Amino acid sequence: MNNARAVEMLRETLGSPAMSPGTFLGLASPTAIEIAALAGCTWVLLDLEHGGGTLEQVGPSVQAAAAAGIPLVVRVPSPERAVIGWVLDQGAAGIMLPRIESLDHARECVSYFDYPPLGQRGVASYTRSAGWGKYSVRESARGVCMIQIETTGALEEVSSIATLPGVDSLFIGPLDLSFALGVPEDFDNPVFTQALTTVVAAANGAKIPVGSLISDPARIATMQDFGMDFLALGSDALALRKGLSDQVQQISHPGSQA
Repeated sequence: MNNARAVEMLRETLGSPAMSPGTFLGLASPTAIEIAALAGCTWVLLDLEHGGGTLEQVGPSVQAAAAAGIPLVVRVPSPERAVIGWVLDQGAAGIMLPRIESLDHARECVSYFDYPPLGQRGVASYTRSAGWGKYSVRESARGVCMIQIETTGALEEVSSIATLPGVDSLFIGPLDLSFALGVPEDFDNPVFTQALTTVVAAANGAKIPVGSLISDPARIATMQDFGMDFLALGSDALALRKGLSDQVQQISHPGSQA
């Protein structure tokens, strides 16, 4: 699967009428991508902000995702021009931008996705995204730009951020946003639920998909009710720990649940 097809597939799955399931990859293992695809995930995200991987894992992860037939998103450590351009050159289907603080900050970061004269992305033809020179960079697919809403500044200007040309999706970072709002990990607090409603309304108004992350499967129905278009079902590390914990508990304390 080439880069153009991966980008197209990501746009299709995020915008699907049915909620699109994915997961975060914190262990930076290409094998985890294969497992996630076999489990039914329609997209995966390599987390370089909080996960255990580095930029060195991007290329192998793109290859693994292509082999598994699902698109790869990369959450960069910080929304810097050189990092965003480099990750796009490696063939990532999309990039999630963390710690966006304002409309102006979002506008600047979005410009890193496009080549001049539209944007500030550096141009090179000998990259995976250009098929190692097989395709003209002028014909390269533009990676999906996912803006993370996790600060009060971004929340206050979310309607304007959502309508920025080049913004393809919004993603609610629940933990950071709950802390920023002064209700840490209290996802049922009215202050937090109102924020969710505000972000979803902004995405709907701009006709772009919106998603979020959960660690508790019991919250799937709640997030569906809020109108999420796609959902990250925890992470590979959480799934591994929870799966093993459940089985260990059954051995240590028969009849109990972890």
